[in-house]
Amino acid sequence: MNIPTQLQQTLNYPELQVIDPNTGLPENEAAFDNLSQSSLITFLAGLYKATRTTEGAFLISSQHTATELLSSIFVHKEAIFEKIALHTNHTFDSVKTKLEEIATGWLSIDAYKNGDATTNKDDNLKTLLASQRHEILRYLPGKLNIGDLLNDNSLEDNTNKMEGPVSSLMHKIENAFSSPE
Repeated sequence: MNIPTQLQQTLNYPELQVIDPNTGLPENEAAFDNLSQSSLITFLAGLYKATRTTEGAFLISSQHTATELLSSIFVHKEAIFEKIALHTNHTFDSVKTKLEEIATGWLSIDAYKNGDATTNKDDNLKTLLASQRHEILRYLPGKLNIGDLLNDNSLEDNTNKMEGPVSSLMHKIENAFSSPE
């Protein structure tokens, strides 16, 4: 399962473009939709960060509207909107609308409720997003520097975004030993 791609398809957005960790540019600039990709991946990075604790996962999974969800994910919601607006040359309001649309799309897919009835949906959400960290980072535009606002500098570390046989093996080992808390 690839959550970034699933959410992109649910929202009928243009295909996400992998960001080259060396240049910080999309591999296919002609097909790159800066606003959609920056907003979607920032949303998922915030969702990932917010679900690293049981309390955070519970808070996220108990939200039922896009506004509640965005407020739960982003402590500094307006600063996030401003950062994306500045990076993408769009207005604050268009970014806000885009993120609300993405949050609504997330709520519609309920990806974390796929587990069986005996498992805790909060644990499902934590596990699911932990397994998606590398997929999220592959598409995160480095120029956003969103890790600063999410208080997670590892989001800006290009070694986390690298691809190839050795890097892929290291990402698999990282996922196997990563713990949500």
